[in-house]
Amino acid sequence: MVITVLFLAVGSVTADMISYTSRTDRFELMWNNAEDSERYFMSTEIKAYACGLTTNEFIFFARVVEGEGADSDSDITDKVLVAATVLNRINCSSWPTRTVMTTLQRPGQFEVVDPDTGVCNCARSLDSEWAIVIAYRMVAANELDCHMVYYNALGFTGYSRQFTDYAYFGGNYFSVIPCDCEHCTETEPDWVEEDVEMLTDPIYRPDGVGPHYF
Repeated sequence: MVITVLFLAVGSVTADMISYTSRTDRFELMWNNAEDSERYFMSTEIKAYACGLTTNEFIFFARVVEGEGADSDSDITDKVLVAATVLNRINCSSWPTRTVMTTLQRPGQFEVVDPDTGVCNCARSLDSEWAIVIAYRMVAANELDCHMVYYNALGFTGYSRQFTDYAYFGGNYFSVIPCDCEHCTETEPDWVEEDVEMLTDPIYRPDGVGPHYF
């Protein structure tokens, strides 16, 4: 009887694993054989998988990015930088949170997240989903300063007086903060605060893709 129970349990797990592997293999094949203009319109589930997130994590992330970032007909820079700020905080050991959800739901950090319930009621868009994909890509390629962990909240204007100016897009002022944690030191070993250059180049949607922030 014990052997039979163990066999059935293992068989059940194996079936689930096969189903999961089949689905993720299909996602990977679709993603790797597509252009960005096609990936932009792929399902939320596929984009979440491409970022290493669960679908629920990705949806919540996209809602926060949509609520904190500005809409623009020309580019998605503001939303990408909002998402990158979250990823930089996760990577930096000077910050207390290590996951997307704990970082986004940390009280007092994001205006669109209720500090008591941790709920964000903003609707996500294709722009905010794609901004997350691009943020992961740019952070992994070290195309943005890893010390960019701060931007002003909605309803405020101007850079922080405590930190170094880094970028301004769509109403948000992004700043860099000195940090000597292991990640920041390894990522940018020659980083000097006085040498920080302002980020001015916009980040665009894929070629042929118009605005989708509604």
